[in-house]
Amino acid sequence: MINKFFNSLGGVITLLVKGKNQERIINLALSRGIYIWDIKWQGNNLYLRIRSSALQAFQAIAEENDFELEIASKRGLPFLKTKARRRIGFLGGAAVFILALYVLSLFVWFIEVDGNKVVDSKQILQSAARNGLYQGSGKWKFSCSEVEKAMLRELPRLTYAQCELRGVKAHIRVVEKVWPDDDFYGPCHIVADRDGVVEDILVLEGQAIVKRGQVVGHGDILISGIVYPPEPEPEITEDSEIGAPEEPSFVRARGTIKARTWYEGYGECPRRLETKILTGKKAWEIKLTTPWKELGLKKAKLSPDGFYKLASKPVKINTPLGIWGIYINQYHEQEKKVQIYTEARATEIARENGFNNLRRKIRPDVQISDSYIEVLSSPSDNLVRIKIAIESIEDISRVQPIE
Repeated sequence: MINKFFNSLGGVITLLVKGKNQERIINLALSRGIYIWDIKWQGNNLYLRIRSSALQAFQAIAEENDFELEIASKRGLPFLKTKARRRIGFLGGAAVFILALYVLSLFVWFIEVDGNKVVDSKQILQSAARNGLYQGSGKWKFSCSEVEKAMLRELPRLTYAQCELRGVKAHIRVVEKVWPDDDFYGPCHIVADRDGVVEDILVLEGQAIVKRGQVVGHGDILISGIVYPPEPEPEITEDSEIGAPEEPSFVRARGTIKARTWYEGYGECPRRLETKILTGKKAWEIKLTTPWKELGLKKAKLSPDGFYKLASKPVKINTPLGIWGIYINQYHEQEKKVQIYTEARATEIARENGFNNLRRKIRPDVQISDSYIEVLSSPSDNLVRIKIAIESIEDISRVQPIE
């Protein structure tokens, strides 16, 4: 086994020997220390193998003794190098193709959304894009767990979200919250979807439980689907008989209950804001890690006073000897920018941030009747903090089946 390995490194040549008494050349070669193996006869032709380093000595013996030599085949590393030099273009193209495939595999090119029926796929994709997952994004720029948490936080209709990477494809699977359908035809109540004060009552079917001006909480029954018959006026006579009470009827409650509701939001803005923006300059660093030490293949030229954002892509292989890995670190240069706001401008930005937070909580059909703004911070604080309260009139009715 060891001889075969070293023979492959040095190169092996198969020779065809022609002439009379070919056995004589074998004896002469062995007497001069030339190693010969795989000696075969094919008719009158003699085939044998020697190392490439012994070719010149073997040719000299053949010339001295009038033997003809033909090279039947060449094998081994030296001859592979020669072929590689001739096909440098092909090998270079193959290397570039493999490198391009590897680079392309570091990005997400396809995104599939599954499991949504009510929530639009565009909203899910927009939420994922805000957190780093979009077509063409690098896999090192986002975390699947962070994307899942953000989607659950930004899309209240979702109860479960899963982000899974399969090669260059990201698969987003969601589960929506199950609410009773408005087209439910079985017996059901109308209950409050949130806390509020009842302003308007419209009962189409069922029995109203609340009155105008009444305070209701989340889940309280507003219109009951259990309708009790009116109690008849008692008429007592000598021949009157007391009959059994009539049973209540179960219906699908229908109607609209509008209530005055309140939402609260919070916004803030620092008066001195420090941000870091990318300048577009990049620096690369490549490290090779072995079970024994770490080797720097390429060192990044970084300024000691600069700011950099690191994006790392490690590739690790676990072997019986230990963990081998290569780290490709990309440093993006950042420039520090300081923005100073006046108190009025910071208050305005904090107010806008507060309203933006409120818009995520309020449905589009909610009618805003009034708003209140309270400044929580003092004029000497660097951080301007604002609390916003909104008063609205909205339909708080929701269907709940009778169990």
